[in-house]
Amino acid sequence: MSVRTALAVVLAVAICGLAAPAVEDARTTGAERSVERELGRLSRAMQAVESDDAVPVGHRGARRVVTPAIPAASPTSAGVEFVAVGGVPGRRHPKDARGDVLAYRVADGRTRVRHVPFDVRVATRDGDWRVRPDARPLVVRSSGRTRITLRLVRYRGRPTVLVSRDGR
Repeated sequence: MSVRTALAVVLAVAICGLAAPAVEDARTTGAERSVERELGRLSRAMQAVESDDAVPVGHRGARRVVTPAIPAASPTSAGVEFVAVGGVPGRRHPKDARGDVLAYRVADGRTRVRHVPFDVRVATRDGDWRVRPDARPLVVRSSGRTRITLRLVRYRGRPTVLVSRDGR
């Protein structure tokens, strides 16, 4: 019996060793699909706000509020390192005719980038509106829901989608 028990243990360990990469891949794929779905919602909201009339920065105009849900690390989902709106953290990206980017990275994965066909800038409010430099995206590093407000403004003579956090 002890030989059978030892053989069963060795076989179980081998099967677990073979299954672990597949389980990890499934966790990563699940997290990527979830974030892609949320970025799709955000992108569609940006396209909807782009059809509004642009107002000067600081004026009240039409807005859209999106609350993307970033998945937490769990047995069925890999963790998300960041979701960024308007750029990739730590990297400068040149502006081009295609517009701006939404980006994310799942834990221990590569950075994924999605292009949006318009200029995106991050705004903060401390009394007055302040528009961040173009290379500074809005970055969400925590799981759960984050309120993001979108407004179409005229910034430096161009229609620009302003994004701000927490509905401000």
